[in-house]
Amino acid sequence: MNRGSRGSFAPFMHKPPMPISIGIVASWLMVSSLGAVQTTTATVSGRVLDVDGNPIPGFLIAVQYVEISHNNVWLSHIMFEENEHVLEAYTALPRSITDDTGRFSFSENIPGLIQFIAQPPHLPHDEPLPPDFDLEIFDPDAEIVSIKSGAITFYPYNQEPPPFGGITFAIEPGAHLQNLEVTVRPRMRIRAQVVFSDGTPLPNAEVQIDLRRRDFNGLGFGSTIGAHRTDDGGYFIHYVAEPAFYTVMVEFQGLTASSKRFVIENGERRDDLVLSFDSEPVPVEPTPDLEEPDRDGEWVLNPANGHSYRVIHCENPEDARAKAVSEGAHLVSINDAAEQKWLVSIFGSAPYWIGLTDVEKEGEWRWTNGEAVSYTHWAPIEPMDADWGDEDYVFMGLTADGKWYDVGPESPIWRMTQMAIIEKGDLASVAPEEGD
Repeated sequence: MNRGSRGSFAPFMHKPPMPISIGIVASWLMVSSLGAVQTTTATVSGRVLDVDGNPIPGFLIAVQYVEISHNNVWLSHIMFEENEHVLEAYTALPRSITDDTGRFSFSENIPGLIQFIAQPPHLPHDEPLPPDFDLEIFDPDAEIVSIKSGAITFYPYNQEPPPFGGITFAIEPGAHLQNLEVTVRPRMRIRAQVVFSDGTPLPNAEVQIDLRRRDFNGLGFGSTIGAHRTDDGGYFIHYVAEPAFYTVMVEFQGLTASSKRFVIENGERRDDLVLSFDSEPVPVEPTPDLEEPDRDGEWVLNPANGHSYRVIHCENPEDARAKAVSEGAHLVSINDAAEQKWLVSIFGSAPYWIGLTDVEKEGEWRWTNGEAVSYTHWAPIEPMDADWGDEDYVFMGLTADGKWYDVGPESPIWRMTQMAIIEKGDLASVAPEEGD
């Protein structure tokens, strides 16, 4: 999942592999054993270099604090619930811009567990973030690949996308760690321009993307579904983690465009991609004001059809179906565009299981309550089984209008989708008696 473009934040937790504990101990011993100067504050200095050893001037590097609890690493600054606190927390981290020789220095008091991270060069420091801001504004354009102190070089055990991956150091109070060499490299990325058929770019608009990846050996594959906001020239940037074959599809207000399959080699960037809609320019429709999704599971009446709906928590679609039946309800069946739009306006765009499935016969989609399928709202190129084996169940969400996606147990989105919408026609009805 693109790390998400909407909603509030929760504390980020990462379960580290065992070597990170070794790295922390080694780092602590390193600070003491390499002759760190004892002062009243713990400070750090060094240089930022590219992979060829050349200094990088004007590079924005920051320190983020981490906490370790029960073998989990927590990023302390990402512990907030309201979006308006995100920018304040992120930009409050100790930061340093390298000089002409690539040197940086942190003079703040920074003892404890820390990680170095690259920061994007431009953040909207003086502007409040909108409720639907895109997390990509916090995406750095580079990643740290190693940190050297004296004769010891540390590497990430398992490189994760910034800011969640990193090498953890334990800095003793009063220590001064000098002459670090922080090696960075540009992150692999796709920079695409979204245009209409006459070449007019689509500026400052939220688009939905579906990024498909297949490894060079043909065995590994994956997909990323999420939202990006184009800039003034109609461009968006999406960072990728590994070399592979890629295909990008973009959707905007019912218009779709797809790229041909292309290659990104290790360390490469694809900055010349153009995604063209087969349409003349269309105006950007205003984003609807969504009501706060009901997380407590209260029934909500749809006055248009007299049916009631609520959200339940579940482990998978079969678990959701069983829970719905136990309440005399069924997984939601969506019969027209008006019902689809109402559901999104009430429950938002989180991923929810719905009652559509072809588990009984491949390709024959049916609602679990027996209703005929008279309406669909598939995401572009869905339904398909190409990426994750048999994909016999459907969730709605991830896009502003709640597009439908078919998935199977092998998909990572299967594990992420832990809510469902259930429906009943008569709220006064009771759950079926045992044995029914």
